[in-house]
Amino acid sequence: MKELERIEKGLNKSKTLLYKIDQQGLACSFVNGGLVIDSFVIKDDVLADALSRKGLNGVVEGSNFELLKSNYSWFSVHVKTKKLCKELEKRTEALA
Repeated sequence: MKELERIEKGLNKSKTLLYKIDQQGLACSFVNGGLVIDSFVIKDDVLADALSRKGLNGVVEGSNFELLKSNYSWFSVHVKTKKLCKELEKRTEALA
């Protein structure tokens, strides 16, 4: 998933993640020193939900940011597993 790669790059180049739910999905901005390093919209519901749970009031910073950054591989596996389970549920329902 390109969105997961983009999040990983943003985590490595910034110190804060700001996010907000809008009509298109979860709008994310990575900030370092008051400047926006990268900004994009996550349209995938599973990824958006998992990422929005990492912050408080639309902000991931400080220890929460560092925890997400240092455990990003586990976060990524968690999201991919949830997506796979969701897809398997859809296929099982379609077969029934």
